[in-house]
Amino acid sequence: MNRTRLWGALLGLSAVPALAEMPPQAAVCISCHQASGLGMPNLAPSVAGMPASYLAEQLRHFQNGERDNAIMKPMAMMLDDAGVEAVSQWFASLPVSLPQDPAFRGEKPGPDQMAPGEKLAYQGDWQRDLPSCVACHGPEGVGVGEVFPRLAGQHADYIESQLKAWQSGSRATDPHGLMAPVAKKLTAEEITAVASYFASLGGQ
Repeated sequence: MNRTRLWGALLGLSAVPALAEMPPQAAVCISCHQASGLGMPNLAPSVAGMPASYLAEQLRHFQNGERDNAIMKPMAMMLDDAGVEAVSQWFASLPVSLPQDPAFRGEKPGPDQMAPGEKLAYQGDWQRDLPSCVACHGPEGVGVGEVFPRLAGQHADYIESQLKAWQSGSRATDPHGLMAPVAKKLTAEEITAVASYFASLGGQ
């Protein structure tokens, strides 16, 4: 598959129809995630343009306690099944700025020319059996399909907090069981570096 076809496939996997109006169930959500869906640092993650099925799954995890968050649980519990779907579809339809023509691994400069966060994102550390982030989350973290969410433009504090949650076991809702083993191999400095790198890529 050539580069153009592969990039088109990546985008097509997460494409959703645009919704014209905010559903009434989302009114409580935008106080933190904003009407743009871009969230706010140190408060709420960016959810704009995320796959609807991924967002719906996370809301259900909050509802049933598989994800523990004192703010999100009561908010999620306010939604019935129709509300979960409506809110997820609406946030998924919101536009988000992603890196233009994102670089695939072979198009990046050598590892010695990369900052630590970018190097970890693209090269991983195979001496520690640590894969690159982009192997699952797509070039420059644009996201892939319904399971691997966008990291590009996500708030650094949120990425960092979730990696630490995977490390501690307080988050364990990965359907493929990939994130916890990866996160547990990262140092605190690496978590900060890779979170900052992805946060610097688009997202507005």
